[in-house]
Amino acid sequence: MDIPTPNKADVVADWVELKIACSRTSFSKAQLAKDLEANTSEEADEGFLNSVWDELRRRQDEYKPPPFEVLSRSIRPTRSWKRLPSYLPCLFFSVFGGSEGLSLSAKIFERITAESLRNYGGLEVRVFGWPVEEGDPKDIKTRAKNLAGMMNETFVQPPDEDKKDDTLDVAAWKPFNDSRSSQIVVLMQCGIGKDPQDKANTLRLHAWQKYIHWGALPVPGLAVPSIIPPKRWSDLALNEELLLDRIRIYNLLSHGECEPSLALDLNRWCNAEILRLAS
Repeated sequence: MDIPTPNKADVVADWVELKIACSRTSFSKAQLAKDLEANTSEEADEGFLNSVWDELRRRQDEYKPPPFEVLSRSIRPTRSWKRLPSYLPCLFFSVFGGSEGLSLSAKIFERITAESLRNYGGLEVRVFGWPVEEGDPKDIKTRAKNLAGMMNETFVQPPDEDKKDDTLDVAAWKPFNDSRSSQIVVLMQCGIGKDPQDKANTLRLHAWQKYIHWGALPVPGLAVPSIIPPKRWSDLALNEELLLDRIRIYNLLSHGECEPSLALDLNRWCNAEILRLAS
């Protein structure tokens, strides 16, 4: 398994996470040096290796509980991905984006995002992104009207028919169980590209304010399978008020609270991708 970007410590750290998650075996700093040299035809710099290890230690502190343990010269997995099946797809997307033949990738991540929001304070969730969920109407007018009805919000006008999902991938809300509006509503854009900036600021919130008269202004959000670096967090949060990255997704789902059919689909998807990667 080649390292896509062998000169960036955070990307190499993603690759190490994916490698030990798939193999479920320890991995040494010496082996990483060999793999980097094989990718770049240059001897790995000790300072760069240390920066990768420092990044992995930082992640170890943020994952609750961590899926791996970082030692001085090696890293070992502490939990099987089968106990938290949402973790491995996020790693695949972080390393490869939506490329490398990953099947059903966008829809899989939308469902992971919805499940994460469901566990975040008991929100009601709806996957809205294109292609539609099985059994949902394909035309966006009907789906937008149905969404407003589920939320007890006022449907005003339909989106253009060619919009498909008009940038909305997942909707979530916290109802008061009194059939009235004015509630917490989150409208999420999901991106499986390697760079979180790819989908930043792409949610057409103003358009959705025209389609639905919200009792309270919705919160825009961005979900990505990568880990958003600390230096970019504040800038992204200026417009995307709710951020979900791999750390938050992992922590929200780390105790196994996953809808059974999604857990089954994720296990099948992960097993297929591991076999594909090994072939």
